[in-house]
Amino acid sequence: MSTAPRYLVGIDVGGTFTDILAYDPAEARLRSAKVPSIPGQQWRGVLDALAALGIEPDAIRAFVHGTTIATNALLERQGAPTGLVTTKGFRDVLEIGKARRLVGGLFDTGWTRPPAIVPRHLRIEVPERVAADGSVQISAQTFDFAPIAEEFSRRGIRSVAIAFMNSYVNDVNEAHAAQALKGLMPEAAVSHSAALVRERGEFERTSTCVLNAYLTPLMVEYLDTLAAALRERGVTAPVNIMGSNGGAMTLAEAARRVAGTFLSGPVGGVSGAIRVAEVAGLRNIITFDMGGTSTDVALVHGLSARMSFDNQIDAYPLQMPQLDIHAIGAGGGSVIWVGSDGTLQIGPRSAGAVPGPACYGHGGTEPTISDANLILGRLPVARPLAGGLMLDRKLAENAFRRVADVLGTTDIVALADGALRIAVAKMAGAVREVSVHRGFDPRDFSLVGFGGAGPMHIFQVADELGIPGVMIPRLPGHLCALGQMLADLRRDTVAVWGGKLSALRPGDLEAHAGAMREQAERQLRGDGIEPARQRHEFTLDIRYVGQSFTLPIPWRPGPADWTPVREAFETRHRETFGYAAADNDIEVVNIRVVSLGLVDKPELKFNPEGAGDALLERRRVWFSGWVECPVYQRDAMRAGDAFQGPAIIEEAGGTSVIPPGWSAQVHEGGSLICAASAGGSPR
Repeated sequence: MSTAPRYLVGIDVGGTFTDILAYDPAEARLRSAKVPSIPGQQWRGVLDALAALGIEPDAIRAFVHGTTIATNALLERQGAPTGLVTTKGFRDVLEIGKARRLVGGLFDTGWTRPPAIVPRHLRIEVPERVAADGSVQISAQTFDFAPIAEEFSRRGIRSVAIAFMNSYVNDVNEAHAAQALKGLMPEAAVSHSAALVRERGEFERTSTCVLNAYLTPLMVEYLDTLAAALRERGVTAPVNIMGSNGGAMTLAEAARRVAGTFLSGPVGGVSGAIRVAEVAGLRNIITFDMGGTSTDVALVHGLSARMSFDNQIDAYPLQMPQLDIHAIGAGGGSVIWVGSDGTLQIGPRSAGAVPGPACYGHGGTEPTISDANLILGRLPVARPLAGGLMLDRKLAENAFRRVADVLGTTDIVALADGALRIAVAKMAGAVREVSVHRGFDPRDFSLVGFGGAGPMHIFQVADELGIPGVMIPRLPGHLCALGQMLADLRRDTVAVWGGKLSALRPGDLEAHAGAMREQAERQLRGDGIEPARQRHEFTLDIRYVGQSFTLPIPWRPGPADWTPVREAFETRHRETFGYAAADNDIEVVNIRVVSLGLVDKPELKFNPEGAGDALLERRRVWFSGWVECPVYQRDAMRAGDAFQGPAIIEEAGGTSVIPPGWSAQVHEGGSLICAASAGGSPR
């Protein structure tokens, strides 16, 4: 039966579960479902989630999907055989890198640099050269690329990365090489660096191009399989993929810029958290997204998430814009084990979706964070979790006894409590990484907890850091899917500029910025976004003359008065580094344009599904001792309801554990606004 398209759909594929959220504008109502993720076949989890939601496929109007395909493939080294074509004399850039270590720490004597993704014998040099000013010294037009194509084909290369010196200024040689190799190797994927990154940094740009090439065949195969499967089931809506920059991209763009999808899943959570925080009147938040495999945290100041342009995936530099998210291997499925020194360890290995934690009853035998929470009474045994999953306390206890035997103890309650304390310490360290290490005091922010396990642990993390305010949104286990549903199409454009502010001619800068905007407008029109639904924002990467690092400063082309730009830079420099040098000249390094294609978004309203007594039961829960704790049903709560901890709040896809010393109130937008008894109200 044909149905008028109306649903906005967001789907987030996590390491353990796949979450789906659908919004019907006619009813202003959100519908949700959660199904197990299927390792190696994420597209099947997407289809299962659609089936569990029970809506007509042809009723879907827009579809945005967050995926971990790129991240998982890199971590597991499952990318395609890749070759690199580069300027003569520069094929060892990937291994030489930089003097500073990218991972491992300065004093980790056991650290070794991981092998380059492309081995040396598959890195081929070309006698071409573009000078730093963009002039072509040696043209690639007359070079014969056929022998390179023959060598790559003989060695089974499925993807080629091309990274030439100074192509960020002038990519004529690089573009010619890409065109030639595409013609000679039509079955291979070809990436060239200037089409991905037009910034200085030969090592970073080459690494980014290699990452993109390495993962492109796998991502294209996944996207083609997903699109075909959705069409077979009657989904006619355009399918977009969440990008690491906080916006969505079309399937075609995702296939071209695979390296822009590494944080496809987690960034949805940050976007969703910003929206619910805005509804609740909060402006400064730290997001705390704990799922089954990892915990992801990000700092949002003034409802604006911090963006990073100098990133690292695993041990490899990535020079693409992405939200500044810090992830650690601590989730509900993280395995608890004993190290060689006899100490208790948490993760980073996860039980995942299959077999999952021991308490799932799917064959897992190792204790996990979820098993610890069940032993401590924080999860139910009488009612199923999302997806109809019933937990088995006996299996969790058996798993912990195996670890207890190794440690020579019989107190599995104390062991479970200790494991959670270790996990909380790791998660608090992640929050410090995005706040204290960036020049912010976490006590000036509210923690926003989501993900299936986030609301269970966020209060302990807040206590550890002295953070007085916590917010738990509605449907916390589906907030990443909500953020994907909210995502506008986004294009990021960057151009190297260079020049002291004191000698800068504003007209030149504005003309260049205008050309960048026109290019972005054409791209968005190609994506189906008319100019009336486009928005373009400019920033300048600025530094003091002689510095090696920059700060992004918002800029609006207009009057030739640079005083506001200088003042904004010095304010940001003072906030970040504690000082400003008013006597030093500053220079513009890059121009950046963020171009958004605005999409229809859900209207977030609080519509409780039921009314009546929210109390489900009272049961024994461990809070440094056993406490008879009330357990509430969140769907039955009304705006204005307030209560004191300790309390457990259960809802589809998430359980909130509010300890003693905290109060909570239901905001009119549906979120729980919580405050430490001695800490005042959240900011």
